[in-house]
Amino acid sequence: MGARRVAAAACALFLGAGAVAWWQLGDPAPYALRESPAVTVTVRAAASDHPDAAEVAEETDLLIRASVQRLAAGDAAGLADLGAPWFTGRREAAEALVAEYRDVADQPVAATVADPVVPHLASVDLRFTGGERQRLYLSRADGVWWLELGEGDPVAP
Repeated sequence: MGARRVAAAACALFLGAGAVAWWQLGDPAPYALRESPAVTVTVRAAASDHPDAAEVAEETDLLIRASVQRLAAGDAAGLADLGAPWFTGRREAAEALVAEYRDVADQPVAATVADPVVPHLASVDLRFTGGERQRLYLSRADGVWWLELGEGDPVAP
């Protein structure tokens, strides 16, 4: 009976440590895709000689998809929530983007993450099916990528 208790305790400890590791190593982003609307976004890195380009494209994938989804939903408040928290005027900037791109965001979108020039900053060119284009600017703080919406210093959160 004592061996079973030891085995059960060891199993519980192992599972607990695994859960903590999964939580700590999981995506630190405080945002996620929603169940609807479904959007089709292809994210890729621009042609580059720097290995960082592909890594930045991978790191910003969720933010780019979530921003297109919020545009397609007409969700200015949700889009503003993807904005860098240290920026002001996020809601107004998000409302302007929704007004301009809502009607085209529900079609397939191609996103190209530009070659990163400055660490923790990125730009993304969105190409909508109808030919419209949008450029997003992104900032990273504490391991999380954010949209630059409104006014603020992209490198000083």
